[in-house]
Amino acid sequence: MALPDMPAPARTLDTSGRLCPFPIVETAKAVRSLDEGAVLLVISTDAGIATDMPMWCKATRNEHLGTFREGSAWKSFVRKRAR
Repeated sequence: MALPDMPAPARTLDTSGRLCPFPIVETAKAVRSLDEGAVLLVISTDAGIATDMPMWCKATRNEHLGTFREGSAWKSFVRKRAR
């Protein structure tokens, strides 16, 4: 299954092989370095990201564009919120 059309990420963060909370902790660090409106793609092999990423985005008011499974990996797209 092909991924839905997503905006091109300004940065890709590969957290494959790492378990919670590492993907979310690293996402928080990466988002801080992005410009407002920029998109971060987070790749993870921890299925928990499908639940954790939308919750983190809601808590931090960043925009969760979607989390999709591709083979054994998950791809989450996050847009940095405007202040």
